[in-house]
Amino acid sequence: MKTGTVFLVGAGPGDPALLTEQGKACLEQADVVVYDALACSSVLNLTRPDCKLIFAGKTAGNHHKKQSETNQLLAELAQQGKRVVRLKGGDPFVFGRGGEEAQVLQSLGIPFQIVSGVSSCYSVPAYAGIPVTHREYAPAFHVITGHRKTEQHTELDYATLAKLDGTLVFLMSLSNLPAIATSLIQQGKSPDTPAAVIQQGTTARQRVVTAPLSEIAAEVQRQGIHTPAMTVIGDVVSLRQQLSWFGMGELSGKKVLLTGTPAYTRKAAEQLCSCGAEPVEVSLIYPKASSPDVLKALPWQSYTWAVLTSANGVEQLFASLKQSHVDLRRLLHLHFAAIGNGTAQALAEYGIFVDCVPEHFDSRSLAEALIPQLTMQDRVLLLRAENGSVILPQLLEQAGKAVDTVPLYRVQTDLRKRELLLQELADTDYVFLASASAARAFAEMTAGTKTAAKLISIGNATTKAAETAGLSVAETAVQSDIAGMIACIRKENEV
Repeated sequence: MKTGTVFLVGAGPGDPALLTEQGKACLEQADVVVYDALACSSVLNLTRPDCKLIFAGKTAGNHHKKQSETNQLLAELAQQGKRVVRLKGGDPFVFGRGGEEAQVLQSLGIPFQIVSGVSSCYSVPAYAGIPVTHREYAPAFHVITGHRKTEQHTELDYATLAKLDGTLVFLMSLSNLPAIATSLIQQGKSPDTPAAVIQQGTTARQRVVTAPLSEIAAEVQRQGIHTPAMTVIGDVVSLRQQLSWFGMGELSGKKVLLTGTPAYTRKAAEQLCSCGAEPVEVSLIYPKASSPDVLKALPWQSYTWAVLTSANGVEQLFASLKQSHVDLRRLLHLHFAAIGNGTAQALAEYGIFVDCVPEHFDSRSLAEALIPQLTMQDRVLLLRAENGSVILPQLLEQAGKAVDTVPLYRVQTDLRKRELLLQELADTDYVFLASASAARAFAEMTAGTKTAAKLISIGNATTKAAETAGLSVAETAVQSDIAGMIACIRKENEV
């Protein structure tokens, strides 16, 4: 068996938009991802449903796996012929122990590649409005780990650090901050030197505390700053008030967990980002395509209307048409109906502008809008999920309309995401439930746990499914789409 390759990938500091294109490609092609707690969770949504996810993270005072165990795991997976991604926060070669892991792989003859990431040492200060270098303030910056292998801050050469010209950036420094500040001052650093501590930089939970070096430890304790956090010491900190830019959106500071299919979470994330919120994509469900041969055998000319009930259905339709070599010109005679704006927009991306969209985006409203437009000669092709609601076909049949239902895909629960979901729920403000399937999956994976996050449902059918599964829904969107769900957050916060 050919030995697989291990890719040591930097996920960036937290904002998933800072993942590199090469990192994205590695995740999309991975057979296994071994990830840290420091990696931004949304990037794991890029993996295939059959990709195995293994948490090997380290949080302050809690190591999920020992480093030696992680090294052994990477080697074993590669020896099984797997394409392995070792996903780390920031850059794997900047205090990420990537060098140690690469040495182990090299000694065992296992191929590896380094995929650099955006390091927190400069990007997190940037998100706090602090440039680590500036022509008038700092000609250089120095990056130091505040968390030493022996847990002893005395290993650092504070006499040298105190005299360095430029900005000092201490990573993983919170627990040793009092000793760091005191030692620098004792070695000659001015107690009035501006200092900043940045908690959970580049995310909705970012908090920044500034104070003179002599007071920074006390101020951090007073304001309850916790890990992960980094410390910046130098005159550049004084520029923060002038250069602060992050967290200015109308929903800044709000963390929203997205539980739908990957296609849905991508679109929802875009809209939430534009409002300043932090979306976290943890798709609990995904579409598994049915056989494309079904579409090839369809008597397309006998249908006059095609009805789609989700954007996922649209994507699966055109993917299956392409795979089964169905000429799109066979669809030219069809009228199209969509259950809502999201589905209509998905069709528009393929050049199809729908003939019927209901005012309210649910199955009953779609039936009420469509039935008056149908004649006795019309025949409806309902293209949807295999395990979808029976309301629409039943209403059409009760109205005496000819309708055939063709399953394009089956909605599957992604049980790989359970541990990730529970990790993210610890500090999430809102959870979007965009379908009955997502609501049921969320209930299944959170059974026996409690969360302070408020659940927002896309519509009445989803709310009913959620409540049947034992969930308590805080808000149901009046307009059953992403914009309607975001409106619920605005209402909650009176924005």
